[in-house]
Amino acid sequence: MAEHPQHPPPEPGEAPAPPAWMAWPLALRAALFDPESWRESLEAYADSTNLAVALVDAEGRLRGPCVNPQPTWSRLHVAHERIGGGCPFALAPRRPCTCVRDALARRALVLARDRAGLVHFTVPLVLDDQPVGALLAGQVFDQYPEQLLLEHVATHLGLSPQAVWQVARLEPPVKRATLRVYGRLLANLGQAFLHARYHTLLDAQRFEALEQRFQERSAALRREIAERQRLEHAAHQAEHFALLGRLAAGVSHEIRNPLGAIFLHVDLLTEELQELVPHGPAVVAETLAEIKTQLMRLEDLVQDYLSLVRVGTIEPQPEDFGRVVQAWLPEFAALAAPQHVGVQWHGLDTLGCVACHAATLRRAVLNLVQNALEAMPQGGTVTLVGQRTATAVHLQVQDTGSGMAAATLARIFEPLYTTKPGGTGLGLYIVQEIVAAHGGQITVESHEGQGTAFTLRLPVACDEAGAEPV
Repeated sequence: MAEHPQHPPPEPGEAPAPPAWMAWPLALRAALFDPESWRESLEAYADSTNLAVALVDAEGRLRGPCVNPQPTWSRLHVAHERIGGGCPFALAPRRPCTCVRDALARRALVLARDRAGLVHFTVPLVLDDQPVGALLAGQVFDQYPEQLLLEHVATHLGLSPQAVWQVARLEPPVKRATLRVYGRLLANLGQAFLHARYHTLLDAQRFEALEQRFQERSAALRREIAERQRLEHAAHQAEHFALLGRLAAGVSHEIRNPLGAIFLHVDLLTEELQELVPHGPAVVAETLAEIKTQLMRLEDLVQDYLSLVRVGTIEPQPEDFGRVVQAWLPEFAALAAPQHVGVQWHGLDTLGCVACHAATLRRAVLNLVQNALEAMPQGGTVTLVGQRTATAVHLQVQDTGSGMAAATLARIFEPLYTTKPGGTGLGLYIVQEIVAAHGGQITVESHEGQGTAFTLRLPVACDEAGAEPV
């Protein structure tokens, strides 16, 4: 017989530990005697011995069909099923067949013979020193069948005695010694397969436990990563607010400069008006022009700062983007005319709908147009080009100015970075923040001596008719 694992003996006065497999869930214990998993081994045994074989649980109940049922037994079994009763292989016992119970109790092979002369045997299946089931085999004659006994059994079961005898007399008897050899072979086969099945299921159970631990640790890791990302986001926000604080300090400084210039020129104007010298009117006009220039600069600075502060609270609404941009064109043309710069546009009629806050987005496009004008002090052309794709709307602002060097191009969106005398370094940073607040992106292409092109990309928000948000 194949060896099976033993539990260590319990300490004196201590109850013996239950077998490990008894602690398994019912589904796992049922899997130990899954008929399909046993089928191939039982078929191989039946083919090599020409015996019927079947798997039963500890209560003697069949687990799956009988493999290779023998001819005489099969005929008698049909009628036996109708009247019911007893051991699955015993058809006409003199008393109730207890071969399964006896084999499990003795932990040994048990032979049984019914009144028809058919012999079967039982070998126990033992796991953790506990009987868990058994294998039945046989349904053969151990000597030449006795016709009278067989016909009597057939008559008792309501079958034709002659028909049963014609089948039985053709079956070759199998000696009991041979059946015992076959029994030992079945016991070894059964124990080997039982333990292989047991360890397979045990490994599967351990793997399932490891998988569960892995899932738990993965979940914990995901939570840790999420927490780390949250902290990184909080740190990024803190850095962003710190940057806004520096911007506010810079803006305050920039506001004080034009205010100081305004106060100075107001003082000069006051003195000139008091003295009323012959050249006084020209000086007054020049001073007023400078005051106006500084006030306009202050207004632009305040508007930039307000746009930066409000960009996080905008509520975009679906708008026909081409129509919105066309409404801004007269303002852009008025700004460009004094510098002998022409404003052109095309592709704006078919842009479609985007979700935007028109006033805030106007500030971004206005900043790009003003940048273009500053890049063309000798005149040129600003061109606004619209283009629609399946998922986005593009608006490109092109100029024919001097372009930018690669070193400058890499830093133009940095806050407080500027190459212009008197510049604040806020313009393009504000453009980037506004576009990002609309769920879009801004890119730039520039070549020295060939001009610059800024492209705004905004997600499409409506269908082609502009009726329903998508």
